[in-house]
Amino acid sequence: MEENNQIMLAQDNVLTQSKQNFKVIEKRCLYKIIHEVRKQYIDTNRGQKDLFGDMMIDIEPGELAQLGDEIKDVFNALRNLRNRDVIIQNDEVDVATGWILEAKYYKKKNLYSVKVSGEILPYLVELASNFTAYDLTVAISLKSTYSQRFYEFCSQYKNRENKTFFYTVEKLREMLMLEDKYPITYDFQKRVIEVAKKELKEAYDNGQCDLWFEYAVKDTEKRKILSYFFFVHTREDEKRKTDYQTVEACIIRITSILNTFFPRDKKFVKRVQTEIRLRPEIAMELAYKLDKKVLDYDRKDIPPIIRFVLNQDYGIK
Repeated sequence: MEENNQIMLAQDNVLTQSKQNFKVIEKRCLYKIIHEVRKQYIDTNRGQKDLFGDMMIDIEPGELAQLGDEIKDVFNALRNLRNRDVIIQNDEVDVATGWILEAKYYKKKNLYSVKVSGEILPYLVELASNFTAYDLTVAISLKSTYSQRFYEFCSQYKNRENKTFFYTVEKLREMLMLEDKYPITYDFQKRVIEVAKKELKEAYDNGQCDLWFEYAVKDTEKRKILSYFFFVHTREDEKRKTDYQTVEACIIRITSILNTFFPRDKKFVKRVQTEIRLRPEIAMELAYKLDKKVLDYDRKDIPPIIRFVLNQDYGIK
């Protein structure tokens, strides 16, 4: 499925949020396998979509070359996938399976072949409304396994109106299979979330990625962080920031929103107004963020999110 030189993949959201613990090169191999599966079932309209047996996929050496420094390393990753579990949980069943059941190299043909589990195929082919679409080229280029997973998480929510989601720390640890690693939340945030955020933002700034994310603490218990908000930014956001025509119209709209959610903090509202008049170039962007994204949250969550956006993005406290 190609569009504007992009190769777009899709997978069920259940697979996006499944428990996985793959190395970067192993995950790249999986992206290649997903591409091959969908080419056979979707693009060429082959395969019986109500009957899923294990599938053999042939891969030319040249196709593996883009996945790692050495083809032998990639083939070793394919073999290692036989011992890597993926755990899928939904309303009907919990499944513990592997992607790769068999990996072969045909020496005379110079051809690699892998057998993909029939348990996985329905989550790549029978896509209803709840699926994640993402760019194969971007996914393969990422250098951290955490960036790969967060790219998938963000891709799941990038087409929602407010492009925002949240996870508990417990859920994140479970999906990344890091229950026993980085037990201190600060370390988990620094070594997992920050690593993903930095790589995706750098790739976005270099024109190599279609999205990036920011995050903020959602819930705490005393000094312990329980959950995070994640805010997805896309290039479509940049194109839509011209919805508001004048600075004054933006200030009026921003003031209306602030008065609604901070009725007793007139000094705060006035401080924001003053900052916008000093920096009118931020008015349209801020009005867009508040009106098109923030207001879609539960009412109780909106005030802290507004404060976060103002402080994090514009230095307004």
